[in-house]
Amino acid sequence: MPNAIPKTMTSLLDWEQLWQDTQQKRGGMAVWRLPKSDKRYFLVDSSGGEKLGSLDLESFPAGFLVAPFIGLPYFLKSDILLEESIESDEVLGSTWKPQHNSEENDRKHQHFTHWVSESIKEIQSGHFQKVVLSRTDEVEFQGDFSTLKAFGQLCQAYPNAFVCALYIPELGSTWLCATPETLVEQDAQGIFRTIALAGTQSALDPSGQIIPPQNARWSQKEIEEQAYVCRYIIECFKKIRLREYEEIGPKTILAGNLLHLKTEFKVDTKALHFSQLPGILLSLLHPTSAVCGTPKQEAIEWISKAENHARELYSGYLGPVNLGDEIHLFVNLRTLKVEQVEGKSRATYFAGCGITEDSDPEKEWQETVMKCQTLQRVLEN
Repeated sequence: MPNAIPKTMTSLLDWEQLWQDTQQKRGGMAVWRLPKSDKRYFLVDSSGGEKLGSLDLESFPAGFLVAPFIGLPYFLKSDILLEESIESDEVLGSTWKPQHNSEENDRKHQHFTHWVSESIKEIQSGHFQKVVLSRTDEVEFQGDFSTLKAFGQLCQAYPNAFVCALYIPELGSTWLCATPETLVEQDAQGIFRTIALAGTQSALDPSGQIIPPQNARWSQKEIEEQAYVCRYIIECFKKIRLREYEEIGPKTILAGNLLHLKTEFKVDTKALHFSQLPGILLSLLHPTSAVCGTPKQEAIEWISKAENHARELYSGYLGPVNLGDEIHLFVNLRTLKVEQVEGKSRATYFAGCGITEDSDPEKEWQETVMKCQTLQRVLEN
């Protein structure tokens, strides 16, 4: 592992070489760009990262935190940390081509819609109020798949998202995401923030033009789905007797090719002398009802029965902590896993949607198609 990085290593091609060198030496690493930022970061942990037993974020050194849907989080310390301005004129074209398996897609379609129907029956029986079901879409890339080129393409396409590429040796795979959803965030002034993000519809009208957020129309099902997430966050506040918070929303936001309903919650931790809030709420919030369901335990048990894939890092969380006295953790949505299988790059896209008693199985399937396309339309063109 290099101890010093040349100052000239500023392009994505330079970073691609560092990525490959670190991977060969079984180091852990993360490359990211925060929403609406013109800076990107490359962090290397030469040890490959460690699993954590607690979430006392105050005591963490500067680094990068990542957690699966269920299980212990990993922490990457910043042995090396590069920070560079993004050059808008970088060449980011890809040389890989995807191959989809239509027969496998048909099987996934049948499986998913069947379990949406079964979930609706369970909800109507009163076993739970809402559950989030997910599915995968596998693609083989022909040609050399470049992680850093893919990262750069996602940065260009989604300036308002948290964009990240991540590798942890123990997992044996690379993950990429362009997620719109903040889980826990705190700035240098001590302002804590979390959001409820739920309800999904296409942002494109029949002619392919972007629908202005103020013109969006939401169904009762989508409004109720978002309300469940808000109530869940407020219940977490109640558990720690937190009453001093500001609630903003809901309002419609644009995230790539999709529209969502968003409500923001803000807390001034310095005014409350409550610096431990991010770590405490992180433990309470994850996994939120936006990726799991309500009640949480019943939803988790149903997910393990209904889904025939492991979620792994999908619907977990990830992001930098204690860099510049700030914390930025995001729900790992709009994500894919890339593995090397028999000399080829295999990508697994993940997408899910919230199921309520007003859900329609075919519409829920189409929602997962739209969510997969958020990355596919950038990486497969």
